[in-house]
Parts: sequence; structure tokens; C-alpha cells
Amino acid sequence: MRKRTRRTAWSLTYFLLGGACLLIAVVMATGLVTTGAARGLGPLVPVLLLGIPGAVLTFRAPVFGVSYGPAGVKYSGLLGARSYAWADIREVRVAVLEGRVYTSDVPELVLASGGTDPLYMLAGHSSGRTNKRVKRLVAELEAARAAAS
Repeated sequence: MRKRTRRTAWSLTYFLLGGACLLIAVVMATGLVTTGAARGLGPLVPVLLLGIPGAVLTFRAPVFGVSYGPAGVKYSGLLGARSYAWADIREVRVAVLEGRVYTSDVPELVLASGGTDPLYMLAGHSSGRTNKRVKRLVAELEAARAAAS
């Protein structure tokens, strides 16, 4: 089995949103400095409110997703990445997150230690039905886990 990577459907949206926030922060800070309206820490406000989250989204969005192969699973989310060997995973299943308006299906790793690790960045809206994309990803991960053991 070769290594495979599955990206979240929202990666491009997060990337574009982050780029827009970053651009707006730079334009606002530059405008404050060049017009002389900046006093003290004024230019830092748009950088802190829009620039930092924009930079995180812009540079993390291209790596959102899950990679899996014979060695195990690596999940890359918004602020970090986690890796598990197949021996550490008992099963892969679909977890349903209930909301007031709609439900979401989330791929969830059930660990041999008894804990779980939901892969939130790969969630999909289900609205009472099973999300086909999430179900297909869970089936692929479970097949890879079964083939490795």
C-alpha cells in the first residue's frame, strides 16, 4: 500500500480567507502609518486582529488533511499535527456531532488506549443523513488499518 493524502474540501476557502485578512491588515496598518493617524500602538491593532489569524490560515490551509500509509496516520489541523501508528488505532469510525441547526459527521480514530481523536478539519455537514465524503474517507482509513495489521 502506498501513502495517500486526503485534503479537506475547505482548504482553498481557508487559504483565500487568510490571504484576504492578511492583505486587509497590511493595508490598514500601512494607511495608519502613512496618513500620520497612527499614535502609539495604533497600527498594531489591525495586525493583531486580522494579520495573525490571516497568516495562520494562509500558511496552514495547504497542509490541512490526513495522510495515511503502511506506517500509520498523520493528521494536520489548524494549529498542529498528530501521528499514530496503526497499532495504536483500534478502529476508525464516523462520529456524529449534534447541533441545534444541523449535524456534522467527523472521522474519529478510536485509540487502543481507550481514547478517541476526532479529525475535526475533515468534518462534513450531514443534516440527518450520512455525509458521503466522510463515510468514504472513514472506509479508506479503516481498509488501510486492516491491511496494515
